[in-house]
Amino acid sequence: MQRASLAVIVVAAAAVCAAAAAAADPPAGRSPAAGEGPPHPLMEWVKRHPLPGAARPSPRMGYETSMAYDPASRLIIRWGGHNQGGGGEQNAETWAYDLDADSWTLKEPNDAPPGVCCAQQNVFDEAGGRFVRFPAFSGSHGWQSFREIRLKNSAVWTYDLAANTWRDMRPCPSPQIRGLHGAAYDPQHQVTVIHGGEGTGHGTLVYDLYTNTVHEMKPPAPAPENSMSQPGFTYDAVHKVFVLFGSQFGTDDRTWLYDLRTNAWRVLEVKGERPPARDKESSPVLAADTRSGIVLCNIRNRREGDRLETWALDVPKAEWTRLRVAREADPSGSRNRVLLYLADRNLFVMENATSGQGGQPREQQVWTFRYADAPAPHPPPVRLRVTTEKDAAALEWDAPPGGPDAVWHIYRSAADDKPWQIHWAKIPAARGSPYRDTDLKPGATYFYQVRRAGGGAADAPWSFVARTQPPVVVGAVASVVSPKRVELTWEKPAAQDVVGCHVERAEVSVLSSEQVQRIRGRYRQASDAAAGAVKAVGPFKRLTSVPLAEPKYVDESLDLAAGQKDLAGPLAEERRFHPDELAQGRPYRFAAYAYRIVAVNRLGVESGPSPLVFTWPSAVQHVFSKEEGTEAARLRWRPNPEKAIKGYLVYRQDGRYDKEPIVRLTAEPIAAAEFLDQDAGKDTRRYEVVAVDALGQEGEPSQPVWARREWARFYVPYVGQWHQ
Repeated sequence: MQRASLAVIVVAAAAVCAAAAAAADPPAGRSPAAGEGPPHPLMEWVKRHPLPGAARPSPRMGYETSMAYDPASRLIIRWGGHNQGGGGEQNAETWAYDLDADSWTLKEPNDAPPGVCCAQQNVFDEAGGRFVRFPAFSGSHGWQSFREIRLKNSAVWTYDLAANTWRDMRPCPSPQIRGLHGAAYDPQHQVTVIHGGEGTGHGTLVYDLYTNTVHEMKPPAPAPENSMSQPGFTYDAVHKVFVLFGSQFGTDDRTWLYDLRTNAWRVLEVKGERPPARDKESSPVLAADTRSGIVLCNIRNRREGDRLETWALDVPKAEWTRLRVAREADPSGSRNRVLLYLADRNLFVMENATSGQGGQPREQQVWTFRYADAPAPHPPPVRLRVTTEKDAAALEWDAPPGGPDAVWHIYRSAADDKPWQIHWAKIPAARGSPYRDTDLKPGATYFYQVRRAGGGAADAPWSFVARTQPPVVVGAVASVVSPKRVELTWEKPAAQDVVGCHVERAEVSVLSSEQVQRIRGRYRQASDAAAGAVKAVGPFKRLTSVPLAEPKYVDESLDLAAGQKDLAGPLAEERRFHPDELAQGRPYRFAAYAYRIVAVNRLGVESGPSPLVFTWPSAVQHVFSKEEGTEAARLRWRPNPEKAIKGYLVYRQDGRYDKEPIVRLTAEPIAAAEFLDQDAGKDTRRYEVVAVDALGQEGEPSQPVWARREWARFYVPYVGQWHQ
């Protein structure tokens, strides 16, 4: 977790101490919100965007996007989806939306995952303070680089809104997560649960951002279909269960509940009516109201003109209720809605993209809904920090108003629990901070939580949850200086108790860009020195016998000139390719390796593995373009962090589809971090830049940038002369 300076992990207050009322008969009429902004009617969908006369009008982005709410900034993050043409480009744009001001901001970050459609369920990890993106569908609507997709479409990317920075987390091993999956964040256990996705076989997964690990849960039967497309999926933090209902193409209208602690799915035996999910493309979207204790469902009724309906689920009562709302949102397509609940505002927020058919305008709409007035969330949790020692842990927290001498109850988990397996045990109380816990097993991970004694149980603030484990190391860079020398560096961990880091390495089986059909078919200069796809990652071996105090390591126990060979031992990860995806071409010229870094603290606890880095250059970052005159385009970018970079190659996409080439504009690597394309022409172009190392290996492509972009009129308020 990049934000924390100590081993701190955040858990949402609503999940830790929620005691919201169970669902009741919905109220009627209007009522002001309880201090969360302007009054909002109850039981009515209110159209908030686009509004006439807005200072920053709608960019009219298309559908199949993903959205999540960052409560610290009070902004909604929107990523991916189709462009304004509806079925056009799968974009990778990052937007921030201010609901109060009805204002959009186009973020132009350092990098981005490959553009996608069918991306509805990504999440905001409240513990890590990051938007977490999982893969969806790429490469089927044009204006994309298939080499970018093959090399950068890893299982997890994260986005830091405050820093405007994307990071490829590259957890390994990881199953191949597919588009139209369900994903929901559990703030109590600080993990994300994933289920479904078209064509997947992995079933239920858990991703822990703090340790950068994906867990394949393999729950026993019964369980929902593994490969269901676009399930309605959310986490009910009040009742501590995941709720899955309906899908895009299925006809199963059962309500499924998943208990992460027991790793068990069950069917909720619903009493009475339920939402109309037996018809294909009903496509329900779900979100949980942590104040009123209900799960809201917005669903298409295929038998009544595709109109939208609003339902509420009371989990303890096992009852669905069709809500009598004063107004429903406008009808839209099967994959056109994303639903969120903003606990600090007591509002549901739904993006709804109308199709422009049946007399409707094509709009990118935002609607809000309030189910009921309900008490505000509990006060923010107390911040808890854990610093490890050789056989102990020091706990510190910020005492809220009420006196520093208050008595605090301290809770600790058993050694080496998973986050979702925590079994809290009360240990001796403390009178204020700090507190030293000496009853620890070296090398074991413990979780802690503190709560002030006295007062009503509902008012006593809980702390955040913290663990005796270092955060994941980030910022690793592998510089290939020669075939037999790789120099590694990484960001020094901010946690004060980290004593050093280990380095681990695995051999990697790679296809060249000549061996991947969609790369060879479009790139006019495919090469055996340009990786086209990673086939497999071999077993990792630790290269260090003791943790390194300094964030650097030189590896001279390899020979990249030896070329590719079959991997030995059990594979850490493998990707399978259909014969149609492969082409006859020269194999990758060099041997390839992956590295990862593991931090160790004073207690001897190891962090999760860092994102993988490979023995070819990383993606060029901060690429921007600007149009010059009527037919030229200038590019600039930030130089790569690796040592011994020969220079940069610039590629141009001359059209949307595979039949139109991607051409290399630079015959040899150029030293400057800027390039002028004098022959861009008047048509739309997209560019990518790659770094070239001392061996001549081409690095991963940058995110593409536009010149004379399609739909430019929608970007006039949002981009400057230099843009992406």
